[in-house]
Amino acid sequence: MLNLKRYTKEVLNRLPYIKGLYKESQNFKKHSCYRPGHYYSPIVSIEEIKKRENEIWNCERIDSIDGINLRTKEQIKLISHFNKFYSDIPFKKTRNKETRYFFENGLYSYTDGIILYSMIRYIKPKQIIEVGSGFSSSVMLDTNQFFFDNQIKLTFIEPYPERIYSLLKEDDKDSSNIIVDFVQNIDIEVFKQLDKGDILFIDSSHVVKTGSDVHFILFEILPKLKEGVYIHFHDIFYPFEYPKEWVYKGRNWNENYFLKAFLMYNNDFQIEIFSNYLHTNYEEAFKNMPLCYNNRGGNLWLKKII
Repeated sequence: MLNLKRYTKEVLNRLPYIKGLYKESQNFKKHSCYRPGHYYSPIVSIEEIKKRENEIWNCERIDSIDGINLRTKEQIKLISHFNKFYSDIPFKKTRNKETRYFFENGLYSYTDGIILYSMIRYIKPKQIIEVGSGFSSSVMLDTNQFFFDNQIKLTFIEPYPERIYSLLKEDDKDSSNIIVDFVQNIDIEVFKQLDKGDILFIDSSHVVKTGSDVHFILFEILPKLKEGVYIHFHDIFYPFEYPKEWVYKGRNWNENYFLKAFLMYNNDFQIEIFSNYLHTNYEEAFKNMPLCYNNRGGNLWLKKII
C-alpha cells in the first residue's frame, strides 16, 4: 500500500511536466506539418546523418570546389599584406580598460578579430554597416578610434543590442549609429549608399527561411550593392559544411549551403579571405600572425567586382 501511495504521489508530481510536454507538442503541430528529421523537414535526422558521416565530413582537406574560384594565391598574398599591421594590434587577451575588444570572448576571437582589424586598416573604408552586432563591433570601434580618429562612419543594425551596449564606451553612441531593428525592416537605400571600398559586415541568424534576415540579405541587399563593396559573413566553414559537433548538437543552420550555391559560377563576387579554408589547407599563411593559431575563426570576405 505504501509503495502504491508513493508511486501515485510521484505520478502526480510529474503531471505539470507531462502537461508541458503535451502543450509543447501541440504547439509544434500548429507550426509544422512534419516532425524534426522527416524528409520534408529542414531539421536534420541525426540517424540519417550518422549513416553518411564519413561522406559528409571526409572532404575537409580538398583543395577545390567545382564552380567556385577560391583564389588561393590571392588570399595568401592579401594575408601577407596584413603582416605589417600585426605589431600594432592593441587588443589584449581578456577584458581591459584600454580596449572594448578582447580575444578570449568565445564568439569572435583571434583570427576573426585580427582579420577584421587588418581588413579595415588595409582597405580604409569610409563607411561600415554591420548587420548583427557584438564583439566584432568592438573591433570596429577600437580600430576606428586608434587608427582613423573616428572618421569611419559606423552603423550597427541589431535587434537584440544588449551585447553591443555592454561593450560600448560612454561616447560611442555619439560617434556611431545603432539601429535596434531587424535588417528586413531597413530601407534598401541604406545599403545602396555603400561605396567602393566600404564594408557590409554580416553576422546573421545563419538561417534561410521565409522572411528571414539571411533571405533578405542574399536576395535583396547583395544584388544592389555597388561595385567594390566588401562583404563579410561569419561562421562559414570549409568546404561550406558545418562542424560535425555543431550538427549533432542541433544547430540546424543552412547559411553555409546557400553561400556555396550563391558563389558557384558567380562572376559578380569574388572571395578575398576565407580563413577556415586557409587554416585547413595553408596554415603557414598565418606564420607571421601567430595569435591566429589560437582560434581558426569562421570569417568569409567577399568583394563585389561587377
